[in-house]
Amino acid sequence: MDQYQQNEAQESPLVQTIINIHNHFENINNQIKDKFPQIPQKSTVLIFLGQFGLQFLNFYAHFLTKQVIQVNKYYKLVKVEDQGNIYYLLNFPMILLYDNQNDQIAQNLCISKFYAEMALKQMEKCSFYLILDNQQLKGDDDKAKLDNVIIDSIFYFGSYYFNEDNFFLLRHQVENRWDYLQFSKSNGFFSYFSQKQQIQNQIVSQNEILNSIIKSDNIINVTKVKSEDFINYGKMMTYLYKQYDSLKEQLNLNIRQFQQLLLYLQQMPIVNNNNEVIMEIVNYLKELYQDFEDKRNLLTDKASQIGSVYKYINKVNKQENAKKINQRQDYVFSPQMKQFKEDNKIEQLKIEPLLSDDLNDKLNGIIQFFIKYLNTQIKNDTICEVQKLKLNLKQWCAYCHESLENILYELKYITQRIQKGPEKEIENGIYLIGITKAGKSTIINSLLNPHKIVQEKFLNEKVYRIKMETKFKIGESGVSETQKISGVYIGKKEELNQFFKQDESNVFSLEEVLDQNQNQNCKIPQKCFIFDCPGFDDNSNELMRIAHRISLYNYFSKTKNIIVFFVVDISLKNIEQIKNTFDPISYLLENKNDLEEDFNKWTNLILTKAKKGSRQEYLENWEKVYKGYLEQDYSFYKKLFENDQRCIEFPKPSKDITQNIQNLVDSIPQKLYNQLEKQQQNEQKQIKQQQFKQQQSKFKLVLDDKVWRLYEQCIPKAKMKLEQLINFLIEDLDQYILESDDTINQKKQQMQKIQNILLNQIKQDTKIQQDIKKTQDIQITQDIKINKENCEYVLKGLSDWVKGNHHLKHNDFFLQLYIKDMKSILIISKYCQNNNQIAPFEIRIDNLVNKINTILKMIEYSQSNTYLNKIYKNELEKQQQYEQQNT
Repeated sequence: MDQYQQNEAQESPLVQTIINIHNHFENINNQIKDKFPQIPQKSTVLIFLGQFGLQFLNFYAHFLTKQVIQVNKYYKLVKVEDQGNIYYLLNFPMILLYDNQNDQIAQNLCISKFYAEMALKQMEKCSFYLILDNQQLKGDDDKAKLDNVIIDSIFYFGSYYFNEDNFFLLRHQVENRWDYLQFSKSNGFFSYFSQKQQIQNQIVSQNEILNSIIKSDNIINVTKVKSEDFINYGKMMTYLYKQYDSLKEQLNLNIRQFQQLLLYLQQMPIVNNNNEVIMEIVNYLKELYQDFEDKRNLLTDKASQIGSVYKYINKVNKQENAKKINQRQDYVFSPQMKQFKEDNKIEQLKIEPLLSDDLNDKLNGIIQFFIKYLNTQIKNDTICEVQKLKLNLKQWCAYCHESLENILYELKYITQRIQKGPEKEIENGIYLIGITKAGKSTIINSLLNPHKIVQEKFLNEKVYRIKMETKFKIGESGVSETQKISGVYIGKKEELNQFFKQDESNVFSLEEVLDQNQNQNCKIPQKCFIFDCPGFDDNSNELMRIAHRISLYNYFSKTKNIIVFFVVDISLKNIEQIKNTFDPISYLLENKNDLEEDFNKWTNLILTKAKKGSRQEYLENWEKVYKGYLEQDYSFYKKLFENDQRCIEFPKPSKDITQNIQNLVDSIPQKLYNQLEKQQQNEQKQIKQQQFKQQQSKFKLVLDDKVWRLYEQCIPKAKMKLEQLINFLIEDLDQYILESDDTINQKKQQMQKIQNILLNQIKQDTKIQQDIKKTQDIQITQDIKINKENCEYVLKGLSDWVKGNHHLKHNDFFLQLYIKDMKSILIISKYCQNNNQIAPFEIRIDNLVNKINTILKMIEYSQSNTYLNKIYKNELEKQQQYEQQNT
């Protein structure tokens, strides 16, 4: 038994596919044991295709002189003599059977076809009669069966074939009676269904069948194909295509996964500012690319060369550079790496041979089998992911030393977690700000569901819990449960939809959170938003904190009246807690003194986990607790702390927590009403006194230095990323045209869609638009460019096109990845728009536009996908030859 069969279920899909196909082909090769016997040239041979109800023996049993020359499971050769004439009867009982779901039946067909080819090679000069078992032909009626004789290429046996000039059909009736139908092209075979009188149809006994056939004199000769391009094994090709397509799909998937591994190695956190790690990866990638780059090497994307590609990758993956990377992975257990693997669903970041030597030998054997029997179909076929691997390696080797993929990953990590905020300005927003585990979610749940709050024990400490499913989870561990700004609108769902998109998953209306009775008991002012903000000391990572700050700005910038409740865990005697609570707001203030000068107008303080009298104790021992560290930048904290109008105590859980909850539920709305009323009064006063003065924004975005560094490192590479994106798109167009099951009209529509994306949305120049209208054949490419101004619109169009193309949306990880990379750069560009030092980027896309025009021309000339694929492959082959000559 094959050593891999024992654990086949645990192996990768590629391994299973290779083993299965190898076993199928081994079975076929092992069954072809007999050499076909030599028979005299110019003999007369009757070839019977089918089982004929297992009565083939009865066709010649009555002959006095008969001899079985050779017989096995797949064919039977018999010599008979009648009145001094010698005839050879050759029966292939399984050659008409095919079942797409039954591999054994398909393999029997393959073996039968191979034996038939061997036989015809020995009988090239012979004369033939062809007889088919009518009952084994596919089709619901005689017309369909005759059609399938042509469609299934039944008379094709590899290098030899018969024209459908003359043949016979036998259909068993009763006992030894058979329907005998004779077809002749000269008698109007192709017009048979309109002229039935041209068909000779009679009922004969099985003893008369051979004599009737011989007397008809409808002899046919075998023809040998003029070139390998015309080799055809009929329905057997369907089976081989099925095996080939299955293998090709898994090869593409396997190489795509390998590219993802290479990308993850460049993205992993330990790459950041670690030159030793960077150089290990750089050296490995350059070694991997070396033979792909060498034009004298045979490493191409041709399917026939895939064994060489795997052999080379396996060799590099066993070398010293790969070992160094693997050894480093064995000793890295940082939380950042653990989080990185979890985020990307990575089990291990280990470089290994893609296939064992034994499996690679099996793969080569399979490819050789395909080359022998499917050579015409696969000689120019490609494994598209090999070309994409080559393109990726070229780019990665060019800029891996700059850690660009790691930088882009961090940038994308931030931008994917930035919340856009409301679609339009909201009137009143109440924000709860505080560090992780300070109690913000508990406060919101208490405001919404005061009667559902209970106390429980967790790690021997009393904690608040809520006895129901809630939109605002109260965490138990040291990890924050709130990773997004979440909110509740004190109003109806339809009102909420005016401010937030309906698919916004983290902001809810009150009626979505509470039932009708609970809704009526809510004391928060109507049409206010309450927002639960994540802790800005977030214990996930630095990138998450940056995203939180930008998100908070997006919310603040769309909120007219802002009320902030700072939530401070008083049980923590920690100055860092104070800084992490107030700094996020301080960074966003246009006037840094606003907190000191106007804190009474829009800020409040909630002291959580307080013991009875602890607030007064803090005030009496303020200098001892903080030792003057808060006097300068955080002096307003003490003013909030000692101000009964601005400060609320929310004690730790006690035996009777009802009073604690009630005090909180009463105090917060009271302070809200008070501050909102004052803000409205001030607004009316300003309108009267300063109605012609422009109102200044209270908040502005101040980006973290890390964001600037990421952006400044990425933007010079934006052009390179766009060029890579276009290269991948060109590869995808080839793949789509050649491999998609779409009809030719659907392909035309897809090409026109992408043409519109690239032309109608890039060409803003009026003159160019006028020139385009003058001609249907668009050849104006000199001004077609992607730049910073139109890039976002084009990327959206391309992304939508890929997602709408069922052939590509699940198969092109990297094209979509590059689109996301560029989108991340553009998103951050909006926040960095005040930086005038960033140079604009611009790339030409003439080659892509011309490619699409060429495809559309080919489609116009083509009547079917088969013809389109043929001329398209020829065009690609010419292009490759041209490139090689230039190289």
